[in-house]
Amino acid sequence: MSTRRPLVLIVVAAGLALAIVLAALAGAGLFAADHLAPITGPSTDPGELWAVPPIETSAIAVAAVLYALAVRRLGGVSGRRRLSFAAGLLIILAAVVSPLTGMAQQGLLTAHMLQHTLIGAVAPLLLLLGLPRDFATRLVGPVAMRRLQRLQHPAVAYPVWAVSTVLWLVPAVHHEVLHNSAIWIVQQFSFALFGLLLWAPVVESIPAPAWFSTGWKGGYMNGVWTLGLFIANVYWFSGTAFYESHAAAADAWGFEALEDQANAGTVMMILHCLLAFGAITYLFFRQAREGELSQRLIEAGLEPARVSAAIRAGGGEALARTHGIPVRTRPGID
Repeated sequence: MSTRRPLVLIVVAAGLALAIVLAALAGAGLFAADHLAPITGPSTDPGELWAVPPIETSAIAVAAVLYALAVRRLGGVSGRRRLSFAAGLLIILAAVVSPLTGMAQQGLLTAHMLQHTLIGAVAPLLLLLGLPRDFATRLVGPVAMRRLQRLQHPAVAYPVWAVSTVLWLVPAVHHEVLHNSAIWIVQQFSFALFGLLLWAPVVESIPAPAWFSTGWKGGYMNGVWTLGLFIANVYWFSGTAFYESHAAAADAWGFEALEDQANAGTVMMILHCLLAFGAITYLFFRQAREGELSQRLIEAGLEPARVSAAIRAGGGEALARTHGIPVRTRPGID
């Protein structure tokens, strides 16, 4: 057995111990563990809506420690990459301990949608950007990498993410989420995990299929936007408030239930637009740069297969510099 496995087990055990301690402290009344189904009705005082959920907080701490240990052991992760991973964890932490989670748990649908999108879309992207390909492939090993490649195949990742997103918005399911702490916790973890799955073939910390080039990634992200648009339109124009469990919280915050639902659709649409079209814009310009660089490398005598592999892995510019080839053209000179 390698020395890595016992260390991982120790960190996980420490995380479980932390969860137990936090649960005990919450039980003693030092702080709230959650705000599900409040007896006295929804609170609109942000100071009362902070919480320290033991399982989620401990899981974030475990992830942070394991990442730090892996970076120290393997190296190859720049400061910007580390900052990205840290930002992803901090966004999740803020989403589960701040008043946002209290508002969501007590039933304000707009807050729930914002929390959903932060945990399930924004944070996973930042986490994956903190895992450069060379680091990630060395971290998981060849066997696990092949399994992850099958799981993150675009034809698997997108449908699984889409189904999970719609499933959690089914009114009957949504009602149980607000009244059952175990289901709430499962939902939070599923947001993060399926968000990682969604972004995995785009970021390619683990290589995606060879055919899934930059252009295909743009189409994939358009599919993400389309689903967000569909859900938002249902919320905006249905004329029906789907979630009775959210009515009391909406009223406490000064909204009609239908207005809260429409606001939730707006939150989803804005964040999906920012993420999807931000990614599409980046991929468009990236494709233009890659095409130009590929042509220059091939014209310089490098094998097309080698050029394609290097650019796909993000190493095209390094390959060009190695052979003394300008990375970018200079008008009137190159």
